[in-house]
Amino acid sequence: MSLGTRRMMIALPHEPRRVTARPGVILFLCLVLISAGPVRATLLPNGDFGTAHGPLPANWNFEPVVREKGQARLVEDTTQAGRRLLELRPNRSNGGDRPLALGQLLDARPLRGQRLQLSGVLGAQDGAVAIVGLHVLGKSGDLGNVQLQYDGTDGSLKVQQATLAVPATAEHVIIYAAAGGTEGRALFGSLTLTPIAMTAGVPAATATAAHGAAHGAAMRVRVTVETGSAVRVVPAALFGTNVEWIFDGQGLWQPARNRLDPDAVAQARELGITLLRWPGGVFADHYHWRDGIGPMASRPTSKHYVGGPSSRHSFGTGEASTLAAALKADLMVTVNVGTGSADEAADWVRYHNRDTGQRVNIWEVGNELYMKGDLSGGHMSAETYAQRFLAYAQAMRAVDPSISVGAIGGLNYGRFRFIDDSRWTEKLLRAAAPQIDFLAIHNAYAPVMIGASDKTDVRAAYRAMLAAPRLIEANLRDVSALLAKHEAPGRRIGIAITEWGPFFHILPTSPWVDHVKTMGSALFTASTLNVFLREPRVDIANFFKLADQGFMGWLGRRAGAWVPTPSAQVFTLYSRLSGQTLLTTRTEGPAFSSQALGVVDAVRDAPEVDAVGARAGADVTLLLVNRSETDAADVTVELRGARGWRMMQVETISASGYDAHGGTELPVIPGLRWAEQVSLGRFEKGAPTEIRRSRETLPASNVGGTLQRRLLPMSVTSIVLRDVQR
Repeated sequence: MSLGTRRMMIALPHEPRRVTARPGVILFLCLVLISAGPVRATLLPNGDFGTAHGPLPANWNFEPVVREKGQARLVEDTTQAGRRLLELRPNRSNGGDRPLALGQLLDARPLRGQRLQLSGVLGAQDGAVAIVGLHVLGKSGDLGNVQLQYDGTDGSLKVQQATLAVPATAEHVIIYAAAGGTEGRALFGSLTLTPIAMTAGVPAATATAAHGAAHGAAMRVRVTVETGSAVRVVPAALFGTNVEWIFDGQGLWQPARNRLDPDAVAQARELGITLLRWPGGVFADHYHWRDGIGPMASRPTSKHYVGGPSSRHSFGTGEASTLAAALKADLMVTVNVGTGSADEAADWVRYHNRDTGQRVNIWEVGNELYMKGDLSGGHMSAETYAQRFLAYAQAMRAVDPSISVGAIGGLNYGRFRFIDDSRWTEKLLRAAAPQIDFLAIHNAYAPVMIGASDKTDVRAAYRAMLAAPRLIEANLRDVSALLAKHEAPGRRIGIAITEWGPFFHILPTSPWVDHVKTMGSALFTASTLNVFLREPRVDIANFFKLADQGFMGWLGRRAGAWVPTPSAQVFTLYSRLSGQTLLTTRTEGPAFSSQALGVVDAVRDAPEVDAVGARAGADVTLLLVNRSETDAADVTVELRGARGWRMMQVETISASGYDAHGGTELPVIPGLRWAEQVSLGRFEKGAPTEIRRSRETLPASNVGGTLQRRLLPMSVTSIVLRDVQR
């Protein structure tokens, strides 16, 4: 994720920060305590906006500080007689920590131990986003929250619902209606807050559906693999990564020896990386490639972005090409649109073809320019970007007509809202679809705890992250449908997830920042790769990132050496699938629910165990992910169409806790103090022995095409069946 993305997310209106002396960043407006009293059909006074106080609804607070950000009024619903709606019209001043919003504060004490259902009718038009949020507060801060959101374009109304548990320590419940965006209107009606039944006496936010197993018990799971049913050939480019030009390629280059770090290269080779995206991230839109060529002594030092730190251009085009060649990987180049030109990009294509000896086939035009907070300073409208994309594509293809050129975009979903203009991709496709080979999106970061309370339950954060792939998969289907609608006949537009991965926080002062290196993060990595494999339009994926000087590298530093994090170790199991035939695979078993945290919406019925299968010749590979923290899984695998196999090779990566890790270290930087990290009991014990990797080879011991296997809790298991008889 680029620094521009992280910077903007700090001010997202739907991200509550720590709640202490005041209710919270978005909850500032709820100043008057309104007692809920006895439990009623709906706990929310005037949720239907039937009672007015002048032009505004009674009981709803509208703080003076936000009134300059737009207008609020009551209007009649033209689709249902007698229903009144709250209309919020944001203006160009809207946004930041305090958007246009109204809210109420309720007494949570009579509701402790209950589960609340939030329901409402939402509508949006002309760029506005309708947001209804519900937060439970305790003395220590935010104890949980959910949101309803709608960013429709035509003003039509949609009923939405969500549920939230009220813990025993809750003091207040806060509800608000807010408008995102800087134009258009957001509509709200029939808001209700209703207590509903519990699940086996456990609040829904913490209940794991419904396997009911005690600690240490085993779930029962069935996996069916259709050995004769091909989904697609697994693209090699799914197993890519990101490298950056700054800080000597984030430590990959040794300038004193004028060479790549051999230890880093050796470790990277083990991962099976097939594609290197560079020179950024956000740094791509402030990068001029001619600074990174020629003799080292003549290369300049440049700022990473406007007002940022500086690096000498020791890791340039030649060095990136050398690294790609050493890894037997292809290069993917992101050209500078924020501060560059189409001619500069075309010259870069020409330079690669003529002078480096390594032709680059995949070119991406810009990075995250759809975000107002992009650090390159290159933020632009969808219309402007579409014009520039067409100019870049024309200039670059004039040099090499065979290259693949991608545009940037995507679709916001739920709380994961990175794109300033919700219609960005639609506008782009209308203007430029016939010239787009792939759409580059960044929809797969989780849980992203920026703005969340430091007191948030650690286990809940991990469960939210592990449920996120279900939301990612739905978003990819939506993106694919939009591309199918606009692509020209015979010219398919692929999807490239050019940045993705586990991500908690960016600030060294955060107690979450270093959790990207844990086993829980590796389970997210495996689950997300399963999603990419299953979505037929996803051709490219680049995890973020191979190495860095801080905490996000999948290769980390331990005792002065490069070592793979758990995510990198899991990645090695998946990269072996490159070029294999993906098989239709179905999984049946227990599921779990998660609460909304970070940028992840609440999720119901996420499977505890997820699986994919693939075939290469006579061999079949199964990859099984057990996301449960406590329960093993007894899995029955049925290979339909198979009669047996010669041998079975099993490899498992597991740990004793979501927060377990291999002991990679944060860098010592003078004047910088890293925060003590939150823990479930394993984080502070980080060591090589915390991540267990086992291998075994078993002869064929099953008759027919069925096998039994117990999966450890918090594990990723690869099973390779050799010489499957069909």
